Amino acid sequence: MSQSALYHLFRFYGYHHLRSQMKGGAFYFYVVRAKKRCYCCRSYKVVQRGYCWRKLQTIPAGSTPVFVVIKMRRFYCESCHKTRFENLMIADRRKHYTHALEKYVMSLCSIATIKDVATHLGLHWTTVKAIDRKRLRRNLPREKDFRGVNYLGIDEVSVRKGHRYLTTVVDLESGRVLYVAQGRRRASLEPFIKRLKRAGIRPKAIALDMWKPYAQAIKRHYRMLPLVYDVFHIIADYSRILNEIRVEEYEKLEGQEQGRFIKGSRYLLLKGQEKLSLPAQQKLQQLLAINRPISIAYVLKEDLRQLWSLPSRHQAEKYLSDWIDKALSSKIIQLARFARKLRRHSEGILNYFNFRISTAKVEGINNRIKVIKRMAYGFRDLDYFMLKIYNLHIKKYAITR
Repeated sequence: MSQSALYHLFRFYGYHHLRSQMKGGAFYFYVVRAKKRCYCCRSYKVVQRGYCWRKLQTIPAGSTPVFVVIKMRRFYCESCHKTRFENLMIADRRKHYTHALEKYVMSLCSIATIKDVATHLGLHWTTVKAIDRKRLRRNLPREKDFRGVNYLGIDEVSVRKGHRYLTTVVDLESGRVLYVAQGRRRASLEPFIKRLKRAGIRPKAIALDMWKPYAQAIKRHYRMLPLVYDVFHIIADYSRILNEIRVEEYEKLEGQEQGRFIKGSRYLLLKGQEKLSLPAQQKLQQLLAINRPISIAYVLKEDLRQLWSLPSRHQAEKYLSDWIDKALSSKIIQLARFARKLRRHSEGILNYFNFRISTAKVEGINNRIKVIKRMAYGFRDLDYFMLKIYNLHIKKYAITR
């Protein structure tokens, strides 16, 4: 085999081919470094004092495994007076594969599962995972990736039973995950906010839900940074309140004719009025006509949905104030509690009319995270799972563990 073939096929530069053989269904070729040189001081004044053979797996030839057996010589250097084995250059220390195979595994891991790659190359599963982890670490966001960030979205995603969450921060313009941390406490988000501040980066606005620890972490370091409370989370919160009222009314009227109408009407009440079929609209009108608390809560839900379609912040501010007054005057405990919550967060709700952002892109990322978790039947290694999340923006496929 020529030196040119060694370089172009297997990326072995500076080696001489000694011999080749086929054994046990695999191809072996033996090589030796072309130059005698000290590993420490790079001097050519060396004296050979023994050698050993080292076997490394390299890129396969089709379905045939290929191994390179290197004659590693031990030199005594007359310049630095040290005795060392020569440097391989084509593999890391204590690794049984070459750099070329490592690069090949990385490319396969971006489009296939670890198990498939391990089976294809005859490598151990943990070896492929270690190589893939190295690939994923190369793409972690650095300080330069934070520059130019204008709008951020923050949300949490459930990863395990027992209220185990990950906090995710996404650049709303590029869709890249900039930060992932365990939990959804203030301490989960604060390291990222500190890192932004140290780098001198100040986003224009941040979209999030009304989870208090996130707002506290941001306001501790950016007191005047506008927070935009997400419309979808607000409507979802109100939907839970509406369902609480429905359940409470059903328990009062269970066994009566009115209770029969209320039972099974959850999705009828939660679905947008414009999405209801004609029979569903008729059933809804019957329900609203027989129960006052449910009727008030439903009408207020539809009114609240109209808030974000208003053209200006000034109109939205007046509309929200009127809605809160209506909810408080309804004398329904759940609605009054929710109205007071909106009043406390009114500034963040109205900031939407200045920046027009939401956490919709973060929710899309969270759905992709759930797909990865589901395809892998869960992740035992949470750190590796988080590396997968950081790399969602550069791959088209949800890869399992």
